[in-house]
Amino acid sequence: MTLLAVLLVGFAGNARTELLLARNHYESAGARAIADAGVSLAIFGVLDSSPDSQWHADGRPRAFAYGTGTIRVAVQDEAGKIDLNMAPPELLAGLLRTLGIANADAAAMVQAIADRRQTSVPNAGSRNRPALARRSPDDAFRAIDELRLVPGMTHALFDRIAPFVTVYSGMADVDPLTAPPEVLRSLPGTNVAEIETFIAARERLGPAPGELPPLSGAGGFLAHRALQTATIISEGKTSGGTTFTRQVVVSLSPDPGTPYAVLSWRQASRAPTTQPGE
Repeated sequence: MTLLAVLLVGFAGNARTELLLARNHYESAGARAIADAGVSLAIFGVLDSSPDSQWHADGRPRAFAYGTGTIRVAVQDEAGKIDLNMAPPELLAGLLRTLGIANADAAAMVQAIADRRQTSVPNAGSRNRPALARRSPDDAFRAIDELRLVPGMTHALFDRIAPFVTVYSGMADVDPLTAPPEVLRSLPGTNVAEIETFIAARERLGPAPGELPPLSGAGGFLAHRALQTATIISEGKTSGGTTFTRQVVVSLSPDPGTPYAVLSWRQASRAPTTQPGE
């Protein structure tokens, strides 16, 4: 009887463990499905031809209910970020200083980035370089993760820089209508008060061409273009509280037969963040 009791206790314990594992798998699968649904909704949103309902790719998150769970999703135009292969050194240095990196460390890191791409990218830093579809296969940085290979780069530092840099725009300038505030604050030769006024106006009016205050002194680093490539970060959350975050990079096309293509599909470690003023 004692042996039978021990076996029953062991069996019950194993059954509880397997039940918990099955429940966790079920919750994780549900959160993943909700997050992926958010990606689909975001793609349909940016492809919407109606100006009133079209989603803006300015990184501002949207939150809404989906089934018994919730979705929090943001779309960020890659042209609003700083291109690792094309940005001039002063723009890269400005970003590092904005993120609180010491001048000496920032200068060394910018030089390391320049050294990495100097022999790989023709005319690096030129503002007239062709767009993404015609980029050279020899680009020094083919993925953001390769920034980890730069001397002096730590995990914590990479996590601070990664949201504001790209390898997809193929341009040396940034789009002020969709650039994150940290990127705008990194623009060389700009007035701090003008930058903050511009950010506040954009938060109030949205990315409205012609309605936002001018940014003097940064004209050579700014250019507005139609949305071509965007990163979608979607967090799905089940009613039980389990979360999953999906990060997808999509390239948009005017061809109605293939309106978009997925360039990157991965699980993300960060959820969409709240913008100031939200």
